[in-house]
Formats: sequence, structure tokens, C-alpha cells
Amino acid sequence: MITKTDEICIQLRKWKTGDEKDLVKHASDLDVVRFLKNSFPYPYTHSDARRWIYFANNLVKGCFRAIEVNGEVVGCVGIEMQEDVFCKSAELGYWIGREYWNKGIMTSVVKEMVEYAFSEMGIIRLYANVFDGNIGSVKVLEKAGFVHEARLKKAVYKNDEFLDQLIFAIIK
Repeated sequence: MITKTDEICIQLRKWKTGDEKDLVKHASDLDVVRFLKNSFPYPYTHSDARRWIYFANNLVKGCFRAIEVNGEVVGCVGIEMQEDVFCKSAELGYWIGREYWNKGIMTSVVKEMVEYAFSEMGIIRLYANVFDGNIGSVKVLEKAGFVHEARLKKAVYKNDEFLDQLIFAIIK
């Protein structure tokens, strides 16, 4: 558990049945989806939420957690293990509902996940991909100790436009 202040209690936990309502509430927002992969559906439905919860708890190689703030699920953070020669690297991904932006919550969450990846998962390199223009995500990663490693020109095609992909990483 991460406690930010006396007013904000943050908990990272496994996804569970019953999280669907909160998940749909916060995930079905164009401002949230704008910088996520197209595999993240919009609008986000209860069926999408049920599929995600099953996937996150049973199929993915890594660790995906619900971000709970004061008892409400408001986002997701995950570490996806890589394979073959990349087996000591993992990709970090995350999102949080718009009403929780700019409160330091995601920075605290990312720091917690970095510590977990390095101490419990045997990871040496943790990286995150950010679409150009996602200033909030860049700030989160920098505050959590990640370093900007690369800019891949026009690597992302989202909403009928090309965007650069920014790669950030932190090494154990």
C-alpha cells in the first residue's frame, strides 16, 4: 500500500470481479484513451472490463494491478515481461482517470512498481513507451527516475496522425 497523504490512500492490488463499474467509469474517457494503444477500446464497456480483469489475472506474463484510491479503482499499472534475449527487460504501462491527474498519484505508483520489478521480478531494465505530446506521462517517468533514451520518428499512427514514440527506461 502506498499512502500519499492523510486524505489520499493509494493501494495497488490484483483485479477482482466487482471492479468493472469503476473501470468503465474511468476508462471510458477520450482524454484518457488519447495516448493509449488502439487495443484499449473506446467507449469502454462492461464486457471490455470483464475481459481485461480475466486477462490481467490469468494470461499476461508479468504483473498488472488495479490502482485504488480511497476505495475506488481509478486506473491500472502493469509490468509486462519480455521474452528470449529480452527476458530481463519489462515494459511498464499505466493510465489513471482524469480526475486523478496532477496529484502525484501516478508518480508514487510508478515508483512502487519500479521497486517491485527490481526486487521481486528479477528485472534489470524497465522501460516505457510514450506518445509524443503526452507531457503528463513524461513528467511522471522523469520524477520516478526514468531517463529518456530515444525518439522514434513517426513510429505511432493514432487518430489519423503520425506521432513520435519516446522511450524512457530505468536500470537496476
